[in-house]
Amino acid sequence: MLTKSLMSLTQSAVTFRTLTRYTNHHYLWKMSSVVFRSIHLPSKRTQKSNVGGQSLQDFPRRPKTRKPFGLQVKQQLQSPQDENICFTFATAEEYMFDDLRNILCSLEGCIEVHLPEDITHAYCFKITNKTYLKRNGDGFVYIFREGALSFWNINDQHTKDIMELVKPFQVEPYSAVLIEHENERMDYRFVAGHTKFQKNNFLLCKSNEVEKQVLEMYAFANALVLSVKLAHWEHKLDNVIDSIQILPHELMTGLQPSYKSSKSIMKKIGEVFHIRHKVNLQYSLGEVPDVYWDREELETLFVQTTQFLNIPRRVKIMNEKLSYCAHMVELVKSHLGEQKSIRIELLIVLLILIEVIFEIIHYYATPFYKKVVEVKPTKKP
Repeated sequence: MLTKSLMSLTQSAVTFRTLTRYTNHHYLWKMSSVVFRSIHLPSKRTQKSNVGGQSLQDFPRRPKTRKPFGLQVKQQLQSPQDENICFTFATAEEYMFDDLRNILCSLEGCIEVHLPEDITHAYCFKITNKTYLKRNGDGFVYIFREGALSFWNINDQHTKDIMELVKPFQVEPYSAVLIEHENERMDYRFVAGHTKFQKNNFLLCKSNEVEKQVLEMYAFANALVLSVKLAHWEHKLDNVIDSIQILPHELMTGLQPSYKSSKSIMKKIGEVFHIRHKVNLQYSLGEVPDVYWDREELETLFVQTTQFLNIPRRVKIMNEKLSYCAHMVELVKSHLGEQKSIRIELLIVLLILIEVIFEIIHYYATPFYKKVVEVKPTKKP
């Protein structure tokens, strides 16, 4: 029994030494620091991940992968009098769509314009009340199931009123500061030629019927909505990067990672793959929607707008950052798993050691007790 226990102890000790050699992760730490250099780490002013209550100056800004909005403000303010304005906002992850449609249909001066049956994620409403319009002409509001609104020739007050109206129908609403910060503004005007996108403006053919103009504006609005939604997901990704930016330094210097439990690291993995699911699967930002399959003119307008907003490049950069983040958290998860295995091996070695000690005590103590305890024979009568 003693020999068997000693052999078990020796084998466990060898296994333990083999595992401990792999706990020296200096090569892994250096690799993680090299990989994570490719990720843009925000400066000190972007450390806060909770956007609620922040001012616009303290708000973390995403990497500039398209022309900044501020560079166009002066040009837009000096736009000709015959140009109208289109504003697009994203206020939530999604809307309770049918309920919101019923509320808007009941409003005075708000008439629904029916879109084709294959367009199931958007509704269009024509605003007939002239006091709601920014300039002369028609006004339109597009409601998207994805939690976005696109206002065409609607004044600021009525825009705010509709955004307040949709609040009870929002699912996972965004921060008010984020909504104001991330929006798209484009000028549009009616011309004699064909509808096209030219020099940062939407040029709509004034001779087209209302139904065709509504579809052309839908194509433009759809691209603007994708850009605004992508901007919100870029901010979510920035928050994820902020939360794990300390990990490369901790691994490089040999410190214990900030995430010390499997539950916390799995939660962070879930955040990364949630964003990746939204970008690549649920909304498929890298593809042209099926509604443009047999509408080549609308597809051209949609693709030109997405290229101007730099959506393909932004999606590519976002996927690269998501890959780096997923690799980093998987690295920490693997490290935590190895640490757990080492603790289990230590416990096994400790139990075997205790068993060996008891066997040694039993081995040396048994002869002593045999000498002390003697059974005296009983006398026969």
